[in-house]
Amino acid sequence: MVNSLVLEEALSIPTIIDQFSNIDDNPYDSIAQLINQKKIKYVVTIARGTSDCAALYSSYIFAKYLGLPTYSMPPSIITLEQSKFDFSEALVIVISQSGKSPDLVECERKSRLMGATTIIVTNNADSPIIKEASYFLNMFAKEEKSVAATKTFTQTLLVLIKLVFICLGKKNINDDIKKLSEIIDNDSSNEWKTDVIDKNVNTGFVIGRGVGFALSNEISLKFKELCQEMIEPFSSAEVMHGPKSLIQNSFKLFLLGMNDKSGLTVNQDVNELKNYTNLIYEMSSNQNTKSKFFYPSNIISELDSVILMSKFYPWIIRYTITKGLNPDEPRYLTKVTQTF
Repeated sequence: MVNSLVLEEALSIPTIIDQFSNIDDNPYDSIAQLINQKKIKYVVTIARGTSDCAALYSSYIFAKYLGLPTYSMPPSIITLEQSKFDFSEALVIVISQSGKSPDLVECERKSRLMGATTIIVTNNADSPIIKEASYFLNMFAKEEKSVAATKTFTQTLLVLIKLVFICLGKKNINDDIKKLSEIIDNDSSNEWKTDVIDKNVNTGFVIGRGVGFALSNEISLKFKELCQEMIEPFSSAEVMHGPKSLIQNSFKLFLLGMNDKSGLTVNQDVNELKNYTNLIYEMSSNQNTKSKFFYPSNIISELDSVILMSKFYPWIIRYTITKGLNPDEPRYLTKVTQTF
C-alpha cells in the first residue's frame, strides 16, 4: 500500500475518539443549561465544505431531540448580502476546522453583534475567532494536515452528539464514546474492499435519509475531492421527485441505511430504483443484507454515523489510489479556502 498522510489520519480515528472520551474541557454543561432554560428558540449553523455536512447533521439531531428548529445559513447572506437579523433568541454555531476561514470569522462577529449566543466548533485552539465567541468547543482531533478532512469530521459529529445528549441529561455519554472506539478497533480487520465497485463509472447517487442524508453529503464530497467522481447526494424521498430519471444501467447507486426511523425507510423508498441499474451498493449494519459495505452497529444510533465514516474514509482513500490518483494532493484544492 502506498504511504498516504490522509490515510494515516483516517486510521487514527479510533485513537482520537478514545482520547476524546477522557476529556471534559468543553463547556457542554453551560450550553446545556442555556438550552434547557428555554433561552434559545432556534439554532443557526454556519459552515463550509465538510464542516457544512456536519452542520446539516446537527440540524437533524437538534430538531429531533431538543425540539429546536435548526437552519444552515449560507455565509454570504451575512458577509455579502449584509442581511440583518434579530438573533437575540438564537444559538449560532460556527463550524470551522481551521478556525481561519475569513467568511466564517466575519459571520461569528456579526452574529454576536446581532444578539446571538455563539459557539465556535474548531480544531484550532489558537484561532482568533474563539476569543470573541460565547463558547468554544474543541474537536480535539490533533492537527489535521491533509487537504481532505476525515478525523475532524467524525470529531465534529461527536462534539455535536455529546452536546445534545448532555442537554438530555445523559451524563455517561463519555462511556458510550469510549465503547465506540473499541467497536471500531475490534472491526478494523474487516476492511471494505476496493475491487467490489466499478472504477470506470464516474457518475451515480448516494442516497440516505435523516442523519444518513447528512452523511451522504460528506460521502459525495469525498468522491468528488478524492476520486473525481460525480456521485450526488439525495434524500431517498427527494430522489423520487425527478432525479431518478437520470439513473440508467452502469450508474452507481449507493444506499445508506442507518438505524433510525428515517434510515430504515431508505430501501423501501428506493426499491423501484434497483430495477434501473446493475451497480447497487448498500452501506448497512444489517448482516442479513450480505452487504459488501457492512459496518457494526452501536446501541446509540447516532454513534453509528461515526462508525460508518470510520469505515468509509480508509476505503475511499484506498479506492482513490487504485484509480491512480494521489489522495494527498486533490486537484485544485487547498486546506484553507479563502472565500468571503
